[in-house]
Amino acid sequence: MGKRFTEITSFQKLFLFVLIFLGTICLSLTTFRSGREQEEGIAFWGPNGHDGIWHIALANQSLKSFPPPCPVFSGFKLTNYHFFYDLLLALSGQLTKVSLFTLHFRFYPVLFAFLLGVLSFMVGYLWRRDFWTGFWLCFLNYFAGSFGWIVTLAREGRIGGESLFWSMQSISTLLNPPFALSLIFLLGGMLFLLSCKGKSWKEVLLGGVIFGVIINIKAYGGVVALAGLASLAFFAFRKGRLGEGKVFLTATVVSSLIFFLTNRSGASLFIFKPFWFIHTMLEARDRLFLPRLALARYALLASSLGPKLILIEVIGLGLFLVGNLGGRIFGLLALGKRLWQKRVTSLDSFLGGGMLVSLFLPLLFIQKGTAWNTIQFFYYFLFLMNFYFAAFLADLTKTASLKEKIFLGVLLIITIPTSFSTLRDYLGRFPPAVIPSSEVVALKFLRNQPEGVVLTFPYQKEKKRNGVLVPLRFYETTAYVSALTGKISFLEDEMNLEITGYPWRERKREIEKFFSSRDEFWARGFLVNNQIDYIYLVAEEKLPLPPEKLGLKVIFNKGGVRIYKVLR
Repeated sequence: MGKRFTEITSFQKLFLFVLIFLGTICLSLTTFRSGREQEEGIAFWGPNGHDGIWHIALANQSLKSFPPPCPVFSGFKLTNYHFFYDLLLALSGQLTKVSLFTLHFRFYPVLFAFLLGVLSFMVGYLWRRDFWTGFWLCFLNYFAGSFGWIVTLAREGRIGGESLFWSMQSISTLLNPPFALSLIFLLGGMLFLLSCKGKSWKEVLLGGVIFGVIINIKAYGGVVALAGLASLAFFAFRKGRLGEGKVFLTATVVSSLIFFLTNRSGASLFIFKPFWFIHTMLEARDRLFLPRLALARYALLASSLGPKLILIEVIGLGLFLVGNLGGRIFGLLALGKRLWQKRVTSLDSFLGGGMLVSLFLPLLFIQKGTAWNTIQFFYYFLFLMNFYFAAFLADLTKTASLKEKIFLGVLLIITIPTSFSTLRDYLGRFPPAVIPSSEVVALKFLRNQPEGVVLTFPYQKEKKRNGVLVPLRFYETTAYVSALTGKISFLEDEMNLEITGYPWRERKREIEKFFSSRDEFWARGFLVNNQIDYIYLVAEEKLPLPPEKLGLKVIFNKGGVRIYKVLR
């Protein structure tokens, strides 16, 4: 007979309510202030000025076709990208008539944070039939952090360093809304596994769809989910159960259909590069940066493979794991205890399969174009390790030993500093980046013009600036013209184009040639042949020739912003 559920007291219910309330507020603070129009313009904190803008640009196009057109590379469909979150955003905006900025930066962050907390508690509670496991899992999915704060405190006398060992931590979950939504589906799938065994075709179909759609919410999460289901199916088969295997097969079919419809070249995106994250963690100044250890590795690598080189690689791996895991490292004790006592449940087998894949893939592979993108697999490893750290904390909570209670307090103290240091970055008085008010007026004007492709001045990385109130065009390469106008750009957001594998460099060279050409016939042909309808220029950005020679008409000229219509 299985373990009975512990009764939840009124005090525990209040404690859980306070945790979910505070957790929802804290997670939402990373996005809540961004995307608002203020005196200086539309403000952005952190990566919201790039990532948030990208999601709004994509949502603008998501209802036009399946897959949708790429919002920043005219003439091409979206490929190698999971866009179901953006489709959700677009549908919500269509149905409610609420601004996509409000939905993306405020409504969905609050909803996702709340659901993440509630589902975390429910899964943890059902898994071990214990309130405290659910409570601590909820807590960790809100606030678990790395040991980066120890390094910054020792070196600089301040607390920081959330991603010093490379990986994002729990507090930044909502900065990546597809990741947040994929966690909600993963938790929902785990609730299904804890409640159903795939005994009927309805259960098989439900489980297959829940896990199968994750691939186009977050592709990395889809891989982790299928790995977990494969492990679970094997575990269940050994016990004579076939239901879990049917769920796995159904989820695989659903995932494959969705994936190959929208990511046909995705299989070629990865490169075998073992320990790339560990090596760059030691070498990069914005990471852990241990140059002596890095130089020693290079010196030994130049001679031959030997025990010293292996030792350095093991040390690097240890720093990477312990640094990123933070207090979660103690979760390994809870995992080991379950294995030793042979108390492995169905959910443990699912977690184990997901953990193996989410750990080893980023250790062995990088992504073409943007090498560091595969670290997102590791986000799921940290999420799954929260389960075992929660079990460890729950056991400490229930003990009567004073020493263990003190140890519990110490663990909490060392787990949360990076979360609060990260929040501090989103509470500054002035935003790091803005879309200036003059551009906002111009972009709203362009939004009300007929559909068409917009040509913008090419992004100039050498003009990139950091500070406060930096115009977004100088802060990062983004999709802000497409996002605010709802129109497709000829070329914007080089970062996402690189990640998704578009041939953008050749197009950028053509654009640069256009803005420097004195050949009016070639320049006019460039505009017509590429079906460009509008040209958007700001301040010092200038046309190569007078507008009339290029067949252009000025339709907006105010506040340093000029918009030209290409005449046919």
